[in-house]
Amino acid sequence: MSEEYSESFHEKLDADALLAILAEAQNTIRNYDTKAEICGVGFILALGIVKQAGDSIPVPIEFAGFYVLAGWLIIVIPIIMFALVLYPSRVDKIDREKRPNNVLGVMYFDPRSFPDVKSFGEAAKKSDWAMEIVYEITKVSMIRDQKRKRFLRALFWAAGSFCVLFLSQMTRANGLF
Repeated sequence: MSEEYSESFHEKLDADALLAILAEAQNTIRNYDTKAEICGVGFILALGIVKQAGDSIPVPIEFAGFYVLAGWLIIVIPIIMFALVLYPSRVDKIDREKRPNNVLGVMYFDPRSFPDVKSFGEAAKKSDWAMEIVYEITKVSMIRDQKRKRFLRALFWAAGSFCVLFLSQMTRANGLF
């Protein structure tokens, strides 16, 4: 199978095309990181405004503990969710599970896998570079999809958080709690 890819590599898809695909996937990952950072900071700033609006509404003492616990959960969980977008936790798992036998992993590698320059040079000479690039595209695409899912999850948590904060302030303002 490796020979099929290598033989038709320059005929069907040249190296520049595959590298462009890889660069696009990497740029998308960086874009999700930037979006998560901006949304996380925006969420924190918006919480300050919501908090100021709710500070003038008293909380009955019997519900104070509940409000503190709920407030921490409502505020902290979305911030953690945005932070999780920045750190894909299963890169090693993706690397181990999806790497074909003929891929040596020389494009983006763990320095511990090649202890010196000579061993890396030998592996680079033996590598099927078409398969190395295709493997990296696959790996980066998996990370990109993981970041997209985490970003959307963080957005949902933030939206839910604002809804709960709104309902909390409305119940307090109307004297229900």
